[in-house]
Amino acid sequence: MEATKVARPRHLREALGLAFVHRGRIRWRAGRSGFLGLEYPGEGDGVIVDVGDVPEFRAIESDRYGLQIGAFADLESVAREPLIRSAFGNAPFGPEAARFRLGALDAQLIIAGMGATRTARLDALVTRGLPPNEIPLAVKLKAELPKVAFADRRIRRRDGVATFELRVFVALALAGVHRIGTATVAYTVDGGAPMALAGVADPLAGTMIAKGTFADAARRAADAFRGDDEKTSVLRRTIIPLVLSALKEAYDSSRAAPEPGGGVRRSGARRNTRR
Repeated sequence: MEATKVARPRHLREALGLAFVHRGRIRWRAGRSGFLGLEYPGEGDGVIVDVGDVPEFRAIESDRYGLQIGAFADLESVAREPLIRSAFGNAPFGPEAARFRLGALDAQLIIAGMGATRTARLDALVTRGLPPNEIPLAVKLKAELPKVAFADRRIRRRDGVATFELRVFVALALAGVHRIGTATVAYTVDGGAPMALAGVADPLAGTMIAKGTFADAARRAADAFRGDDEKTSVLRRTIIPLVLSALKEAYDSSRAAPEPGGGVRRSGARRNTRR
């Protein structure tokens, strides 16, 4: 079967059926997701399945159990959702921050594949990736959210070979007065995939906050970069103050944060669907 064959299903069941019939030969076409920062142009050998007319990939649905956001939903529509605002605040955010924060909130990723859907952690998009015959369908978020505070930092540097954009993302949840429950820290360079800073986050879990706690953690962020070239050396020096500043902001925010879910409630029988 030629690669130029294009199928345009109008329903999710039809799209899953095509994926089952053609299995490893399927290539998905959905365009670019401004919400998750993904792109599925439908290129390569096999059968192209264009899901542009399948509503589940772009719809936003809410009920008393939580929120389901199509993986290719409009980012501005996502940002207007009350549950998202209660967790993220009113400041603008991009796809990198959305993926990091939703992951820290234990959001689940619904994946469409060969005849069925499956559920995985949202970080599956980064840590393992998806095979070509699968595609993100939606992100699911529970109505009762954990109490997590976020902070982001970004720096753009233009200096010859040491030119880069470095971003840092931090999520903190407290487990009592002056004690960290969980910490999640990641960074991106030049718009690449978020990379976890486990060496920073893991030692913070369960730690009592004392003088130097965040400074010690931030210094470990430099271990993410290996090499003796100029760009790597500058990245090692640059990431430390970014992580330190973000950790402090997230900690201060966590002590003043409202209760999880921000008081958002939904009626038990009503389901709202928006595209």
